[in-house]
Amino acid sequence: MKKFIFTFVLTAFSLFAVVNAQTNHLAKTTWELEKISADGSAVFKKAKLIKFPAEQPKFNFLQFESDKNYHTGNSCFHMMGTYSIHEDNQIEMSEGSADMSSGCTEPKTLIGTYTFKIDKDILTLIPVKN
Repeated sequence: MKKFIFTFVLTAFSLFAVVNAQTNHLAKTTWELEKISADGSAVFKKAKLIKFPAEQPKFNFLQFESDKNYHTGNSCFHMMGTYSIHEDNQIEMSEGSADMSSGCTEPKTLIGTYTFKIDKDILTLIPVKN
């Protein structure tokens, strides 16, 4: 009986750890860029979800979808890419397709691997150094 209880507790703990590890805290969130530092780190504040393509935001944004796609850009530049969440709060962002209006200056894009931290309504991305 003790062996059964131990096995049950161990299995329940393992399932909880797997479910918890697969949680994507960035899915279905939108962020407005506050600043990008010279070292490539970026700070964002939480924003209202953007409904593409009907809405075109006037600010520099980063929006994560639940299907591992993300959008970034501003009123005249839009890029879609893919992202993956890894252990230790790391996110890998890959470049995708982009379109830009004439006369627009392409904003700094966040491509590569970053450590992310969410503190209330603030998202911080810090580049991972290889």
